[in-house]
Amino acid sequence: MNVMDRRLRDLLDAAAGEPPHRVSVEALRRRVIRRRVMEGIAGAAAVAVIAVAVPAVTGTLGRGSAAPQTGIAQTRGPVVYVVNGPASTVTPIPVATNRPGQPIKVAADGLNAIALEGRTLYVASSQSGTVTPISTATNTAGQPIPVGAFPNAMAITPDGKTLYVADLTSGTVTPVSTATNTAGRPIKVGNRPRGIVIMPDGKTAYVMNQGSSTVTPIATATNTAGKPIEVGDGPLAIAITPDGRTVYTVNPGTGHGGNVTPIDTATNTPGRPIPVGAFPIAIAITPDGNTAYVVNSNSDTVTPIATATNTPGKPIKVGAQPLAVAITPDGKTAYVVSFGSGTVTPIATATNTAGEPLHIGRGFTIVITP
Repeated sequence: MNVMDRRLRDLLDAAAGEPPHRVSVEALRRRVIRRRVMEGIAGAAAVAVIAVAVPAVTGTLGRGSAAPQTGIAQTRGPVVYVVNGPASTVTPIPVATNRPGQPIKVAADGLNAIALEGRTLYVASSQSGTVTPISTATNTAGQPIPVGAFPNAMAITPDGKTLYVADLTSGTVTPVSTATNTAGRPIKVGNRPRGIVIMPDGKTAYVMNQGSSTVTPIATATNTAGKPIEVGDGPLAIAITPDGRTVYTVNPGTGHGGNVTPIDTATNTPGRPIPVGAFPIAIAITPDGNTAYVVNSNSDTVTPIATATNTPGKPIKVGAQPLAVAITPDGKTAYVVSFGSGTVTPIATATNTAGEPLHIGRGFTIVITP
């Protein structure tokens, strides 16, 4: 095992808080993706081998190199915010120019998830167990909000009043009032929650539990958890159609071939699994709800799924080791973050063709402003 492989193993152990694993290098790399990328980036700043970056406004980009802290001139149109874990910064990228702006400094380390409400961007820190609000009007960070252990996913109700934070290690979801930026009582869910979506009517939040291979519905009026829904093996991502009729979970399985489980929200029953590529890890749905794009990390591809029939289309080739995807508000472009190649690939959704990759450094997740 060479120096890089040792450092990857150490990184894995630090992220999981577990003793060393005697596994192959390839298995190790897959686990690094699982824990580092989907759980949150614990201790990422201390490891030079894997830098972290994440966009935060409507999609989340990925890991990138550190950049100096400064403000950024306001631009019109959507903006992609990229979280730079090692530097504890967030970098804005105006979609109109596709040119990175100057980074926003965040006090917390281990940045790994992002959500947007109005003019406030929320960034989660796995290391500190906090969520930091950022004003998109001024691109300045506010006071961190304490939540549960290892926050790694977030979603906001349609009325913008409540931010729900999935706490991986705690096995809970923490509600946060956006009016006061204060946390409420944690809600107990399944083992290792690492994804959350909310119905368009705001009445139900669906929490994906990777350790339990389940999805837990939460009634937002009372913040009480309902009966868990069985899905595929070790789900890593979750999404909901704009009409709220279907929730999709991304299940990596063994890593050689994964699938996507559709859930009928009217009955909370799972449907037949949809086959996709190797080690699927992320998903995004177009604003018209017609297509779901699934990122296959081990295949270096993205699989489009027609939601009307739940049938997969021809895989789209992107950069090496893709980890995240976000779609522009007009639905015309999907941006895919590839950690291995340090790129973001735009995909024209009308033709499902990949464009010229943007080199931003090793990316982790992505989000785009409305």
